[in-house]
Amino acid sequence: MKRLLGVTVTASLLAACASPLPHQYACEDGQMFGAMVMSDYALIHINDAEYELPRIRSASGAQYELEDGSVGLYTKGDDAMLVVGDLSFRECTLSR
Repeated sequence: MKRLLGVTVTASLLAACASPLPHQYACEDGQMFGAMVMSDYALIHINDAEYELPRIRSASGAQYELEDGSVGLYTKGDDAMLVVGDLSFRECTLSR
């Protein structure tokens, strides 16, 4: 019984490691990414990579982007779009 409990706890911890960030977004193409949005930056976790994006001025919603523009997160309410290099993840919605 103790061994089974240990295996169950370990499996639960490994499952939680998929993305250490509290918010998960699901995109129209099936891609998912994790995000933690703060007032002046956002942490993004996608495909085993993490990015810290500073917030930039936005007329509507919130924008977080690296200085070189290679990675950007654009949110409004529960909707988001993530750009990583040449890849765009559109129509992403906060999973609940």
